[in-house]
This record gives sequence, structure tokens and C-alpha cells, in this order.
Amino acid sequence: MKIVLDTNAFNNSTFLEWLMESSLEPVTSSVVYMELLYRYARRKGLPEAKSKLMAIFDSLGIKVMGFDETCAELAVNSAIGHWDFSKNARDYMIGALALKLNAPLITYNKKHFGWLPEVFTPEEAMEHFSK
Repeated sequence: MKIVLDTNAFNNSTFLEWLMESSLEPVTSSVVYMELLYRYARRKGLPEAKSKLMAIFDSLGIKVMGFDETCAELAVNSAIGHWDFSKNARDYMIGALALKLNAPLITYNKKHFGWLPEVFTPEEAMEHFSK
């Protein structure tokens, strides 16, 4: 089963270790990749940041999926009637991948993704998917 990881899910090392041993198929959006790459590049520069991030993704079996036309349409449709799109565009972009894949999103910002059908914190995901 696929799960979509938000940027802040990478802050929980226990969850990442659990994920490595699980049978889940973690994916993330190119938007999350960009956010994490920026976080590491500020300290270490882009080449080292990219190398470090790809090593993490490879060890966890995480596939980075691009933001395409389908995701754009899902993001826009989800934003209509909800929060300010300009302030939350990245969240809509990340959540759109979960909609496209019909997969749960793993995040600590559950409130930001209340428009998705399945959202778990990393701790909730470990409990839910360990059953």
C-alpha cells in the first residue's frame, strides 16, 4: 500500500526506522523533495544536500513523484471553498498527490490537510498500519 509523506514526517526518526521495516510503499511529492532539499542546502550547499537526501530516500525506498496536470487540477479543486490558496499552495500540492494515488498522507499538520480523506501523524500511522 502506498503512503504519501509530508515534509515534517521526516522529522521523526522512529517513524522512518519503522517505515524501513514495513511493507508500505512510501512516496513523496516533488514539492516535499524541494522543501527538504532547501532545508539541507542552506547548511551544506546543494550538491551535498542532494547527495544526503537521495541517500535517505534510497535507504527508505521512497519514490519522488512529480507535480503534474492531474495533481494541479486536484489541488485547485480541493482549494476552492477552503483556505487561502496563496498561503497554502504547497500543502494543496502535496495533498493532491495523496488524492491522485488514493493514499493516506502522513503529516504532523493534520489541520492543514483536513480536506483529505485519510491523514495520519507518524505515530498514528505506525499504530494503524501495524495491525
